[in-house]
Amino acid sequence: MSRKLPQVPPEITALVPYKPGKPIEELERELGISGAIKLASNENPLGPSPRALEAMHAALTNLHRYPDGAGFALRQALAARFKVGFGQTCIGNGSDEIIEFLARAYIRPGQMALAARPSFLMYSKLVQVAGGRLVETPLDADYRIDLKAMLAAITPETRLVFINNPDNPAGTAVSRRQLGEFLDRVPEGVLVVLDEAYIDFASDPEVAQGVDFLDHPTPVVVMRTFSKIAGLAGLRIGFALGPEEVINAFDRVRQPFNTSSVAQAGALAALGDDEFVARTRELVWRGLQDFYRCFDELGLFYLPSQANFVLVKVGQNAPAVADALLRRGVIVREMTSYGLPEFLRISVGLDAENARFIKEFQAILKG
Repeated sequence: MSRKLPQVPPEITALVPYKPGKPIEELERELGISGAIKLASNENPLGPSPRALEAMHAALTNLHRYPDGAGFALRQALAARFKVGFGQTCIGNGSDEIIEFLARAYIRPGQMALAARPSFLMYSKLVQVAGGRLVETPLDADYRIDLKAMLAAITPETRLVFINNPDNPAGTAVSRRQLGEFLDRVPEGVLVVLDEAYIDFASDPEVAQGVDFLDHPTPVVVMRTFSKIAGLAGLRIGFALGPEEVINAFDRVRQPFNTSSVAQAGALAALGDDEFVARTRELVWRGLQDFYRCFDELGLFYLPSQANFVLVKVGQNAPAVADALLRRGVIVREMTSYGLPEFLRISVGLDAENARFIKEFQAILKG
């Protein structure tokens, strides 16, 4: 007879487990297709940074050693790249872990954080695990983060404000002027977190760059990742820049070996692979233009994107269109779970993959 288990706290039982998508190989087996392409997860279609691959291969010979718990070499390179102090840098197991650091360090039961709606799933999940509550303000009529609504939603219990810039899933972005005006009005005792997972794809020079606001009187933390532009999503490594007091708090709550030696080596090499970054940007910007032309021809509403994906309004049959594409071997993200049931989100792929999506998409809609 089994003994009674300890009770799981209600804030944990209320969480909905994340359901990852099936591997392409399993989908192909189930649907009886082959050669499927995935344009659903905002990944780098060129693969990993070549410099990162070389560095990671070399790092494999030292897997019997524990990684550098301080991430010294990578953090030193980040400090030099962004012209900040070493103590203003932190690395994490993906930007997800940086969010976890923020929640652990700054959220206590009954306290709250702010984010836009729809937004990144992990804001809500990790704030809730800490016993807090995430309040979400809807995007404005132009599908942009409504900074005025966020200001109005700040209360004495607010500790964190998450601004996803560029935004996922909309692909829209906050300008330098808008962010500056927002920060000028944020009350004391609130930490503003700029989640810049897609900032490297922004083509508009007016898009706010968080590093330009690290000296603002309102404390700012900038989160970035190597998953997208560097093609290292499988490594799970990201970083944060912010006030030394904040980074010191992160060091108190993080595990001592939270990033692997292979991930650190790959990220360090990718940080200097400017040629690969340029090729990735060129591919993404070209692919977005191809998508825009397709949507314009079909008379569809879409949001010009500052990220490596585009959000397009298909109508009430959007889930059915996504399913029809899937059965033709093209995987895109339908947005019902984001509260946008009439939209699809399509990641930019290789030129041939984009052309295949456009061909199948046009055939389905015209058919």
